[in-house]
Amino acid sequence: MSHARTPRRHLTAAVAVVLAAACVGTLTTGAAGAATPGATTTITVSSGTAQEGVAALLPDSVVLGHGPTGFLTSHKDGATGATVHRWTRYADGVSTVLPAGTYRGGLGTDVIVKAEGSTYTLHDMVTGAAPTVIDTSSLGGNATLASLHGTTLVMRVPRAAGGVDLHLVGKPAGTFEDRVVTGIPAAAQNVEFLVDGPNTLVIRYAVPGEADSRAALVNVATARVVGDQVLTASGTSPVLTASDAHLAWTEPYVYGSDSRALRVAPVGRQESVRIPIGSGNRMALGFLGDDWVTYADREGPWSYSPKPLHALTAHSLTDGRTVKLLDLTLRILPGSDGELLVHGATLEHGEGLYRVTTGPDGTPAATLVASTGRPLAYTVTGVNVPATVDLTTASGDPTLSWTATGISMGKLTIELTHTATGVRRTILTIATRDAAQSWDGLLDDGTAAPLGDYTWRMTTEPTNGIGPTTERQGTLKVVGEPGPHDFSNSTAPDLLFRSGGRLSVFDARQILGTDDRDTLSEVVVGSGWDTYDRIVTPGNLGGTAHADLLGRDKSGVLWSYAGTGKASAPFATRVRVGGGWGIYNQLTAGLDVSGDGHRDLLATDMDGVLWLYKGTGSLSSPFWPRVRVGGGWGIYNKVTATGNVGGGPAGDLIARDANGVDWLYLGKGDGTFAGRTRVNSTWGYYTDLIPLGDADRDGRADLVVRHVTGGGSGSLSFYRGSGDWRDPFPNVEDIDASWRFIGDGSLLF
Repeated sequence: MSHARTPRRHLTAAVAVVLAAACVGTLTTGAAGAATPGATTTITVSSGTAQEGVAALLPDSVVLGHGPTGFLTSHKDGATGATVHRWTRYADGVSTVLPAGTYRGGLGTDVIVKAEGSTYTLHDMVTGAAPTVIDTSSLGGNATLASLHGTTLVMRVPRAAGGVDLHLVGKPAGTFEDRVVTGIPAAAQNVEFLVDGPNTLVIRYAVPGEADSRAALVNVATARVVGDQVLTASGTSPVLTASDAHLAWTEPYVYGSDSRALRVAPVGRQESVRIPIGSGNRMALGFLGDDWVTYADREGPWSYSPKPLHALTAHSLTDGRTVKLLDLTLRILPGSDGELLVHGATLEHGEGLYRVTTGPDGTPAATLVASTGRPLAYTVTGVNVPATVDLTTASGDPTLSWTATGISMGKLTIELTHTATGVRRTILTIATRDAAQSWDGLLDDGTAAPLGDYTWRMTTEPTNGIGPTTERQGTLKVVGEPGPHDFSNSTAPDLLFRSGGRLSVFDARQILGTDDRDTLSEVVVGSGWDTYDRIVTPGNLGGTAHADLLGRDKSGVLWSYAGTGKASAPFATRVRVGGGWGIYNQLTAGLDVSGDGHRDLLATDMDGVLWLYKGTGSLSSPFWPRVRVGGGWGIYNKVTATGNVGGGPAGDLIARDANGVDWLYLGKGDGTFAGRTRVNSTWGYYTDLIPLGDADRDGRADLVVRHVTGGGSGSLSFYRGSGDWRDPFPNVEDIDASWRFIGDGSLLF
């Protein structure tokens, strides 16, 4: 394909508005700042730097018309949201910002029209002659402008009895002229207008009861229909174009089919030639002279899949050859002398307006005449990824953002890989230009991401397949403090479950995020754990970064297991703490009750006395001698260290009595507790109460409860912590009932 440029000077296109006092509404297209005698207002705005030798086209502009010397566009002002219209000259790239209003352009003409109610003002953007003002109020208040054909207004006037009339309105020699087009069938419906050729209007319409559309050719000079033919196999709404010698239209689009075709027929003849083109549902057509028909699918910039029809293709009506002209097409605009102006893009020159002509040998070629400066392919130009992230709370979730160029959409694949273990999170997204994507701290399987170093890789490819695949890489580090119920080296809690002698670890965030038990990632710690009649999760006892485990065997000996931080093997070999622990009927841990920075353990004996074992910071000898807290705790069948759920200075306790009433004891931070507060009267229903920490990452401690039915299966519920001691767990959320544990097992706190 050819993209030769007409030699023009490199420029920063200037725009100017000159309102002449002597003739209000006169538009002049002189260079920026050029003053017309008597001018009262001059506005100059920069519209960006154009490519060498081409005019500037603002990104996201809509081309409303064009002629031999320039083109009309509309564009939304980013600051005000107002629609701004411009006329841009090809020769020097100068753009004139038009006074506020509604404008239309024609195809192949340098005349534009400004609409104000029923008054239309025509401006010749080349000569700068005095504008022509046409008052169409005589056509009635429902008359609308259908198109501009040179200096003739094509007006659509509804009939009182139904249907429409077409009026050709103008002011030749300064005299108002209104001609009604004759020859359009009275039954015509869905009348649409296409302007093709200097002397002909093409009208597409439907007739009730007929399966296919029709086309009528109107001679502008005589205001009469000079040809009318059925568009074979067109359906009700084909895309239609015409030259002086041919009509071309699309067959109906069938979703998922690759068998769509064009039909081409000589003007005035019913026989048509079928040209298969493939799959496309937003077609644009245009004739290049009488020998070539061009076509493309306009969906290209927003397409989710590659299609050959995204390209602008010219098909020869003489020998069947095809020539690819552009890589992507947005709009085809017929022009004068059989040329085309196409808004589209190539990988080489990017987005802009391309003039399509035939060369001396008759082969079509495309020349860039105005540029937006934007490339075609979606290309990432910069990535912003934080070097360090803390996933402890949701507010710490990192946002991966990037800047990009291109008029196409991009499919981005972001892979985050934990360096030590190889576990991964893959994020897929579709983006247009600059975008951002947050990471919720989960891996692909829904488990919490482990702490440590990560690599990230961003792969980008245009969704429409036009352009290369690109890749960027980098690193980040996930930091944070493992929680007291975290056994997998993350900041999120885990659940321990024992069934018989088997001990398993489940990720709490994965449990809360799925209702499918079979998809959960279960880490089996090992067998033989039925040797313990109590297993307690005290958090970090020994000064390492990871949560530990305590188990009391049936002979009353207490054992400690140091946390490793390895998800596949979370505990080291056990160490004997000491004997004599069989005197206690309840053990709970995970709190710093005394405020010295070490995790403590609480135990109730058979006489109902509550004892405090302050932590030492040593895993092999983790507790100082016991200190009596107080008596009367024998009324409770469950005592659970919950963490700080009440917003006080230290960890708290929840105790459940024989009637199923739960009481909150707020820790004072000195090894003692405030008087109890009733918080719930229905928890006697639950078998297990697990204070797992902050599972929803809102900064407050949460609770998971389990109920075991008579049939032996169990269901889970989740209580979000409120941080308010008066109502610490106000709301419950069921974790889907199909998510069940074996009935003879138990959750461990």
